[in-house]
Amino acid sequence: MKGEKLVTLLRQIEKLVAECLQAAGEKAAASARRGKALRPEKLEKNALTERILELRDKGFFPRPKKGREVQAKLNPTYACEVDRVMMALLRLKKRKQLRKTSKSVDGKKQVAYVW
Repeated sequence: MKGEKLVTLLRQIEKLVAECLQAAGEKAAASARRGKALRPEKLEKNALTERILELRDKGFFPRPKKGREVQAKLNPTYACEVDRVMMALLRLKKRKQLRKTSKSVDGKKQVAYVW
């Protein structure tokens, strides 16, 4: 009698595990579909970084540019503070999507970014 009850319980456990795995598979598929659909939102989330990369791709960074120059270029289409631009440039440098160099302005060396 104990053996029959044990077999019954094991089958119930097996059924529950199968249901859980199926549900987990459905959730993974749904999140994968959502991830592809949310791609534009991610672009919107990091709009400043994406806009700086667009400038880079269009050839804005062949010569060193300071943060204020980048902000002035972005200002007509995307208004933001210079501090945000500087932080975005620094993050892009850390990701190796831009390079850091110096630029001489009025005899003083200042941090600039180039590609």
